[in-house]
Amino acid sequence: MINGLTDVFTKVLQANTLDAGLYQDVISALQSAFPDENFGESGPLADRHPTEAVLHLVNTHLPDWSIVLKGTAREGDGEWTCTLRQSDLQDNDAMLGNGAGPTLALAMLIAFLKLSVFRASQ
Repeated sequence: MINGLTDVFTKVLQANTLDAGLYQDVISALQSAFPDENFGESGPLADRHPTEAVLHLVNTHLPDWSIVLKGTAREGDGEWTCTLRQSDLQDNDAMLGNGAGPTLALAMLIAFLKLSVFRASQ
């Protein structure tokens, strides 16, 4: 279970864009690691709207979490960072996800996957 999640995490880290195929690999790995949760609901968005698909994933599986995004929008080689935390009111969150990538979707997905790998290893 965790191996599939770590493998797909490595693929996402190496990606320049998030396409529907990679997103489906992520969903499959998440579903294997967390069989009691439903990760497939955002799949149809991924092909045309990858950022919305990842945002839906975060919103559904981390409700009420704080999302902090910073970046420079440049076609093909942006510089984005994302921090996911349980609360923006305190600095001692038990779990915190940080991600960086060339697109907003990848930065958010990397942060989400870091949290997921941590959860799966518990």
